[in-house]
Amino acid sequence: MPATPRLIALACAATLAAALAQAAPVDIDLPAQPLPEAIKALARATGASIAADSALLAGKTAPALRGRLETAEALHRLLAGSGLEAVVQPQGGYLLRRAAPVAGDAAVLTEVRVTAGHETASGPVGGFVARRSATAAKTDMPLSETPQSVSVVPREQIQAQAADSLDQALEYTAGVSQFEGGGTRSAGTRFVVRGFSTLGTEALYLDGSKFPANSLSASMEPYSFERIELLKGPASIMYGQATPGGVINLVSKRPTAAPVREIEVQAGSWNRRQIAVDLGGPATQDGRIRYRLTGLQRDSDSMIRENPNDRTSLSGALDWQLTDSTLLTLLGAYDSAHAAFDPGKPLDGTLLPHAAGQVSRHLFVGEPGNNRHDSRGKRWGYQLEHSFNDAWKFRQNLLAYDYDVHSDYVAVYPRVIAETPRLAQRYAVARVDSDKGVSLDNQLHGQIRHGRFEHNLLAGLDWRQSDFTRTQRFGMVTPLDLFSPAYGAPVSGATRSGEDHSRQMGFYVQDQIKFGERWIAVLGGRYDATRYDQGAGTPADKAHAFTPRLALMYLAGNGISPYYSYSRSFQPTAGTDFHLQRLKPTTGTQHEIGVKYEPQGMNASVTVAAYEIKERNVLTSDPAHVGYLTQTGEVRSRGMEIEGRADVTRQLSLVAALSVTDAKITAGSESNIGARPTSVPRNMASLWLDYKLLAAPGLSLGFGVRHVGEQEVSRMAIPSFTLYDAALRYQWDKWQFALNLKNLGNKTYVAACPSVCYYGDERNFTLTARYSW
Repeated sequence: MPATPRLIALACAATLAAALAQAAPVDIDLPAQPLPEAIKALARATGASIAADSALLAGKTAPALRGRLETAEALHRLLAGSGLEAVVQPQGGYLLRRAAPVAGDAAVLTEVRVTAGHETASGPVGGFVARRSATAAKTDMPLSETPQSVSVVPREQIQAQAADSLDQALEYTAGVSQFEGGGTRSAGTRFVVRGFSTLGTEALYLDGSKFPANSLSASMEPYSFERIELLKGPASIMYGQATPGGVINLVSKRPTAAPVREIEVQAGSWNRRQIAVDLGGPATQDGRIRYRLTGLQRDSDSMIRENPNDRTSLSGALDWQLTDSTLLTLLGAYDSAHAAFDPGKPLDGTLLPHAAGQVSRHLFVGEPGNNRHDSRGKRWGYQLEHSFNDAWKFRQNLLAYDYDVHSDYVAVYPRVIAETPRLAQRYAVARVDSDKGVSLDNQLHGQIRHGRFEHNLLAGLDWRQSDFTRTQRFGMVTPLDLFSPAYGAPVSGATRSGEDHSRQMGFYVQDQIKFGERWIAVLGGRYDATRYDQGAGTPADKAHAFTPRLALMYLAGNGISPYYSYSRSFQPTAGTDFHLQRLKPTTGTQHEIGVKYEPQGMNASVTVAAYEIKERNVLTSDPAHVGYLTQTGEVRSRGMEIEGRADVTRQLSLVAALSVTDAKITAGSESNIGARPTSVPRNMASLWLDYKLLAAPGLSLGFGVRHVGEQEVSRMAIPSFTLYDAALRYQWDKWQFALNLKNLGNKTYVAACPSVCYYGDERNFTLTARYSW
């Protein structure tokens, strides 16, 4: 992997294991290479924790190293002539610093202060393979001991693939696709996970807290995050109301004990120009106050004519070690975007044949004077952690947000006008949204040992509210000739307003039990009370739900861990049926069996999972009463996923994913039974390879392939497609240069058709220059 400006903190074991690794000789075979890469490779080979300020390592090279050596001796040889030395830390592991001056030397060198340690659930990942996460259980635990599928996309992968949106960051993840094929990424991407869409309000979380209420209120900038995590399957046990497919948790970049200093500039297709900065480190001499500041400014067009993609993003975090037992983290961010999104194109001329030919993927179907999606907002909060002793701790997390969106666009209907098929009927939407919310989560963690049983206890009480208002104008617009467009049509329409106010209070308990040395059981449950209304004077919809989680895992001792899990979800539904009965919450149930494998002596992780999810009380048209809804619908999704991440050799790393999804509507309107939900591919596969050239130290190549299988819309097949990506990177001293190419073959393809159709991106490139000091 390329050197990074962050703390090089690689740990493959806890403190005791790290201490043993320091003394145990291991077989080492390392080529001559940049020193940062050599240190990473040695840490993986020995299991030792090695930390340093990356600026100390930049520009230095390490000699080839072969033989059976102890970690200390191997480090001594790698650092020979570098002016650095390795110091054993009291808690285990090594700290690299400038070597002390020889006697009589007048120079006084200041020791570089860093914190050595192992990976944490909120910290950076060394490479592509994450070991820990807190998304599934709200406790920092090994992924190998988590009996449910969790995918973690670390910062290094985001950077290697030059992903600048959430949908691009998750392109190489099993079981997830984009509802609009990425067409709305400038406004906020909606996903499909395990066959279920996240179009509602319950899929996106920021550091474990719900954000925002509306999925199109804000598109999140990956540069601000340390990792992007996807918990697959129902997650109501931890998060309350949620869709059955899963939740996405964005983990913010946090303050570091070692200095972080990075500036990045980019240029690319569609007149892209971007600059980003990442700064962090101690703010006081004693290190009790640390900070992190990231900022990004982008000016860019997009594949669609008249659609800008400009953005300003600023995020900050401050750690304050109030006492040895109490840590307060303050978080804040500001986002502003001047953008527009693709409203799609008719099925005719994209998915279906058209007598005049194929509709251009560059076609702008709107009106130049009515084409924007401008958002501006801020979020702020804190995370407080207090340890009573080694066994018990309390956490309180608060997040508040306030976003305003002005959206103005003209879109087309799914089918052209039958009498004049060159013309597409259009409609105009202009709306102003206000999206505000706050969430508070109180957690008590405890560890108890009773005989052969170890209990990791969690009890929590959370509360959240969201207030969403919309003023919207809707009207018809003159049809557009799809093959010879003429613009300038008047836009008008009637205005109406709406409000959505929701409240949720939840209490949850969970016990992760280790017993018999190799067994892990998870038992938990949650009770929620929700309230929803549409403004003063409207009746309130109230709902209550209990959602359990049960899981069992066996640690075989050779890195293989089979497991079974059962989980449920619920999501309140507002309104009444024909008989004026309140609609019940939609519920989801998942059974999942799987195997997790972390081979010994190798930095790798593989998860194989099979599942069945059933969503009940799904809204469907009432056949006996036209214009009303009933809750007789059911959707069933069965599938299998394989996801692997590995440093295969000292040169080659990979990310691989495969998923097969059999989703269908099993109850509801007769015309829909047996149909496949929209934007759900039957199968998906992806592979990303990252290769370091030994013959050219500092040079790396990346290559990726993505296959998305057949989808359906109204029982019509959407053809599968396969895309290729590539990357070329070069590390020179404190500089890194990169060229990323997406859709190498410049394939024209329909990415998704939830109703109208969305083309995928044409071939595009990004040039990056990154300086770390």
